[in-house]
Amino acid sequence: MSHSNRLARIALTQGVWGRGVARLLLIACCLASIGSNAAPLLWSVEDPKTKATLYLFGSIHFGVETLYPLPKHVTNAFSQSDALAVELDLSSIDSSEASRVLHSVGRLPDGDRIRDQLSEKSWQSLNRVARSLELPVEALERLQPWLIAVQLTAAQVRRSGFSEGYGVDRYFLTLAKHPVAPKPIIELETFEQQMSLFGGLTAKQQALFLEQTFEDLELAEHMLGSIIEAWSAGDEIQLETLITDAFQAEGSEQLYERIFVRRNQKMEARLVRSLEKQETLFVVVGAGHIIGPDGLKQRFVDRGYVVKIVEGDGLF
Repeated sequence: MSHSNRLARIALTQGVWGRGVARLLLIACCLASIGSNAAPLLWSVEDPKTKATLYLFGSIHFGVETLYPLPKHVTNAFSQSDALAVELDLSSIDSSEASRVLHSVGRLPDGDRIRDQLSEKSWQSLNRVARSLELPVEALERLQPWLIAVQLTAAQVRRSGFSEGYGVDRYFLTLAKHPVAPKPIIELETFEQQMSLFGGLTAKQQALFLEQTFEDLELAEHMLGSIIEAWSAGDEIQLETLITDAFQAEGSEQLYERIFVRRNQKMEARLVRSLEKQETLFVVVGAGHIIGPDGLKQRFVDRGYVVKIVEGDGLF
């Protein structure tokens, strides 16, 4: 899996574009920085008739070593599950197919350069930000603006000391593949499905996407402080507000529909089938797919399932 392929997946699994890509990646950092005193949000979803259960756990895609060990009630829920469900298992992706897909949606047409796609102001901003992150702008010049935005955001996150190697999804995928007690892995999406979400972006939308990312990177310190405070307090409402704020820009309604609503509908349908089979799944997806009025948690409530937050005392 190439560096660009991995970055493209990160953008999608965080759940938003433009302003949201930077914000949600920074949310991932903050979650990781809280450490073992935090209480990550875990929900159980139970069919009231059959008692079939699945667990919903918001993924942290960048982390630090001090994030682990995770609370016992979280790892116990995983141990008691029949299978692990994730958005996408990067290690299972055929590299040649991933390269083909990303090349078709992530690179500019032959002969085009990013400077031709941006205003002079945005071009200067790109040079400034790339230099500050020690990224050669020459390595970005053939990429679509959306992929450049992802690369810049990921570089900012790594500069803060966080790594994909300590991501929660990576952690549970490693556990599920352990030879002593392996678990089946269910992928809720494919790489091509995820990448197809970017295919419909217009040149104007992509330029705005990149410009908003420049702005969010400059506001990173303030954003990080707000997110750390929300997660330290276990404040789900504040986290939802931070995500919602990412969609206040003009035209964001369409992006919200494509990134959250449509994808959540498909994830919901797949997970309902597992509940009907009375499989117990441990579901690890980006936190933005779980919370909020269009999140998986609310969708299961609307279907009549019993949804409860799982806490550490007395439940296992």
